[in-house]
Amino acid sequence: MQELFRVGCFGSFERVENFRKLAMLGAMGTTLGPFTLDHERRQLMRDGRTLALGQRGYVLFETLAEAGGAAVSKDTLMERAWPGLVVEESNLSVQISALRRALGADGDSIVITVPRIGYRLVVRPPSSETLRGPPLIAVLPVLNQGSGDEENDFSDGTVDDVITALSRFKTFAVLSRSASFALRDRGSNAATAARELGVRYILEVGVRRRADRLRVTAQLLSADVGAALFAESYDGSASEVFAFQDRITQAVVGVIEPAIRTAEIERVRRKPPESLDAYDLFLKALPMVYAPTPQRHEEALALLQKSAELDPSFGLPLAYAAWIYEKRISARLPSLGNSDHDNCIALAHAALKVGRSDPIVRAICSFVLYRLERNAAMLEGLREAVRENPNNVVILNLSGIGHQMSGDADEALRCRRRAYELSPSAPDAYVSLHGMGAAEMMRGNLETAVQWCLRSLATFNEWPFTYMTLATCYERLGRMDDARAMVRRLRELNPTLTLTALEEGVDRCDDAYGLAVIPSLRAAGLPER
Repeated sequence: MQELFRVGCFGSFERVENFRKLAMLGAMGTTLGPFTLDHERRQLMRDGRTLALGQRGYVLFETLAEAGGAAVSKDTLMERAWPGLVVEESNLSVQISALRRALGADGDSIVITVPRIGYRLVVRPPSSETLRGPPLIAVLPVLNQGSGDEENDFSDGTVDDVITALSRFKTFAVLSRSASFALRDRGSNAATAARELGVRYILEVGVRRRADRLRVTAQLLSADVGAALFAESYDGSASEVFAFQDRITQAVVGVIEPAIRTAEIERVRRKPPESLDAYDLFLKALPMVYAPTPQRHEEALALLQKSAELDPSFGLPLAYAAWIYEKRISARLPSLGNSDHDNCIALAHAALKVGRSDPIVRAICSFVLYRLERNAAMLEGLREAVRENPNNVVILNLSGIGHQMSGDADEALRCRRRAYELSPSAPDAYVSLHGMGAAEMMRGNLETAVQWCLRSLATFNEWPFTYMTLATCYERLGRMDDARAMVRRLRELNPTLTLTALEEGVDRCDDAYGLAVIPSLRAAGLPER
């Protein structure tokens, strides 16, 4: 990480120690709710009583405590508990089970299993302080009085599918199925779940049946403020249970990720600046990264730099910083100082080194490296990211752009269409809409392409690529006045854009989309220089 910073990817600065560890651990001892870690004697006490953990049990608890409530990977835990040794994952499971027993009857709710990642320590804060790091979500089946076994089975199956789908996201953690169903069996409500497990968001799923019709209700709650972030109902036939479950899962998951992202960004805005951790700083930069205009790119890079300093093992800040540089290169914007091209590539490789297990890190970096290095192997990286999380709109759109550039318009269209179907009301839906238009243009379906692009403009009318695609379609359809109008608007949005700049970019990466639009943009009047 130090070497990366020296090349100036973020600017000139010195490496700082890991903030989360400093915040959590004192020189002699740390208090976490009823627990006290004695670092000198390497002992753990609960309410003043020393617990019989053993050396590895203590190390596991300490490692989980250092994360400040965030999930810790199994690899990290095994490296800390068995330094220099190669052990089976089953050894970790045995030690975690022993740790939970030593913690007491509530051990299962203190050391939480995070599906597909590892474990998380959940200790109720002594005050209004919230847990640091990515949020924990509980998906709770809601049983209606008088419900039959079939309704309850359908509800359980739907919750199971939603938990599985949400566990593919790495920007939040999902309470395991066993913990969620244990809460249901104890009759706990959403407030109790939040109090006991430290969850930040609760998704409640309920089912009602009338004759052959099923109605499923889904409500996402913010645990800290008690507000509903969204509530929706879905109707379907009991005779098509599995297809109905699939539809609900896709619809709910497509809404949850952007809803939580928005809520988390708003939560960070309410926090004092001095209390922001690495994850909070990353969240604060997100709106600037996703913004269609570049005015706050430098501010976003500064926030991502601080986030990466505080947690060098956090891959997302590096990946998003690389993406900012790629956006500027693609839009032919002025350099931010050093070589934007070299900085972008260095950040992408660094992000992959520490965050390859996160599909969104892999998708961003694969796209960036394909775009700038024309590395065809990166297309497979995009496909892998989609296979690992087919419900992430960002991953789908990046894969769509990559396949569009490679000339695979059919695959680009499939990715873009699924992205839009998952989140049709998302603020950045215009990206998916334009992507479908661009893919249809490359397939020769010009009228269809125009309709998608016009829908994109109705959502957001300052996306330059939409005007490029429309100008191309209109020129090919012989509507030259409309094509020239699109080019004039394109020049208003980016006065420095010229055919020479576009051709230089196409030459560097052999962009099939660029090759398709340049002749029409030339015919419609885009200046050569």
